[in-house]
Amino acid sequence: MKKITLLTGAALLCLSGAFAQVGVNPATSPFIFTDFTTGTVFQKNGATLDAVLNYNTITQEMMFDQNGSKLVLDQSGNIDSIAIQGRLLVPGKVGFYEKLTKTPVALYAQYKGKIVKGDALGGRIGTSNSTLNGTLGGSKSSSDKPGNYDIKLADGYIMDTQNIYWLKKGNDYVPVPNLKAFAKQFPGKEAPIDAFIKENNIAFGKVQDMIKLTEFSNK
Repeated sequence: MKKITLLTGAALLCLSGAFAQVGVNPATSPFIFTDFTTGTVFQKNGATLDAVLNYNTITQEMMFDQNGSKLVLDQSGNIDSIAIQGRLLVPGKVGFYEKLTKTPVALYAQYKGKIVKGDALGGRIGTSNSTLNGTLGGSKSSSDKPGNYDIKLADGYIMDTQNIYWLKKGNDYVPVPNLKAFAKQFPGKEAPIDAFIKENNIAFGKVQDMIKLTEFSNK
């Protein structure tokens, strides 16, 4: 699919002091935010671009709305970060990661979505064989404009989104698949980290719990 470069006016969006609102949209949408909303793209050369943005967890693409057309934001190599509703997303190894802490060893989350078969109450009962192109579970609707598409879920299907955690040490992103792997990234602190996990009932799948754990581990 041909991608289109964002061309909009410049503006500055102020970041909130904390990364309080984290996680993804409800199970009916592949996007992180409920609606496409104004955000700011901070480029590596210092320039800023204001646009109406949202992030697609299925395709791992940052998208923007231009006069009703949903377009893919290209040139991620020139992007330093993107601020949307007080949340900060940065280019990762694949797609964008959300920065969750301001600690020396910072925690990031990659939100990876797929479409699954749901039950009558909205719960998951199985995995779809295909996520796009009108086959099973979802479809792309597009116009004749290259790079323009939107994703809609078919009836009876819901989103299943996985939180993939990364710790940034220096310039490297280190994957953290479980709590044991997390503790190993803080040599000499494994025992107090394990105790903190048990005392606070830290759940690996809860973003707010992982933020608390990362802040503790950096002390």
